[in-house]
Amino acid sequence: MLAGVRAAGLGTLLFMAGCTSLPPGWVFVTRVTRTEAMVVWTGPRLRAVRCHGPDGKPLGPPTNHRPHGLRLARLRGLVPGTAYVCRIGREHSGLRVRFRTAPARAEPFTFAVVGDSGDGSVAAARLAQRILAGRPAFLVHVGDMAYPRSSPPHLDHRFFRPYGRTLKRVPLFPTPGNHDLASHSVYRDVFAPFHDGDGASRTQYAFDWGGARFVFVSSPEFPRGGETSARWLAGEITSAPPGAWRFVVLHEPPYSSGRKRVTRGLRASLEPVVEAAHVDLVLAGHVHLYERALPACEYVPDARVLEVISGGGGAALDHGRTHPNFARTITATHYLRVRVTPDWFDIRAVGLEGQILDRMRRRRGEEEACRSSGWPSPIEK
Repeated sequence: MLAGVRAAGLGTLLFMAGCTSLPPGWVFVTRVTRTEAMVVWTGPRLRAVRCHGPDGKPLGPPTNHRPHGLRLARLRGLVPGTAYVCRIGREHSGLRVRFRTAPARAEPFTFAVVGDSGDGSVAAARLAQRILAGRPAFLVHVGDMAYPRSSPPHLDHRFFRPYGRTLKRVPLFPTPGNHDLASHSVYRDVFAPFHDGDGASRTQYAFDWGGARFVFVSSPEFPRGGETSARWLAGEITSAPPGAWRFVVLHEPPYSSGRKRVTRGLRASLEPVVEAAHVDLVLAGHVHLYERALPACEYVPDARVLEVISGGGGAALDHGRTHPNFARTITATHYLRVRVTPDWFDIRAVGLEGQILDRMRRRRGEEEACRSSGWPSPIEK
């Protein structure tokens, strides 16, 4: 482990000193919708991408060359609910990815959630294979993809190597953690290469899948945006199609029984917005455990915001504490498997051996009690 850390540290120094090419062989698919998708990869000799659907009709989108040897291709005019295969580089020696576009209607689907997987442990690599075996429609990563920061060598060793097989078959939708936005990180270059500049405008986004609206918030940056951030979030949530579930994804949780520090002002700036918009589910990480809170209505009496923390993506785990506002707190390496239908969604915390650690189901219109007070005060940075 020490040798790996030393090697990663040397790689960071070389990158900072001007050796600006990212390691070759990274590939993932992201920003998948009903009719579009983005393929992202690295490698100086992998210049072109060719894709096709079940009809065999070739798609050869132009390649956009980004800094540090990153390349991306935006696919347009795709058919909803359809499987596609993309080959990058030569027929037999290049990279290949598979994905399926979002369905045209509000039909059932399953997605996976993992967080804080960046410790480079054997457990983290095993969990990546467990996620792949579940065949989710896509993977949500709630941040901290590599420790101590998302520099090129750390991302290579602690994210793209253990998750390489998974990313070739499962589209990725990430949100940044505090370590992902640390100094000398290339998170924005790699996972938000679609826009130039800095700040949350690059790392925050929203999309629809089936009968659900997903809004991704950059928790380390959100409070700094003030009213602008609040208006953006409220607008993205409330623009959901009629009857769609409303999900918000971020790294640092508004509520936790743990004792980790969070960005100053996060709860005060975010929770009133999600409650007023009647968000159904908040997914977070940051605390290295599994925790399911009781529905929150601290700011809006008729809100019923369910929050689930999935920060157990590696072997370095935290310990929570018993608290009346939290239904379950479990210290274990895990990921979430979420099944969504028009009438209900089901959340299962899945352990390394495939065992179900916790399960809950929310049905549309079901009466639920909520907690308006008694929440632990946030420990702010």
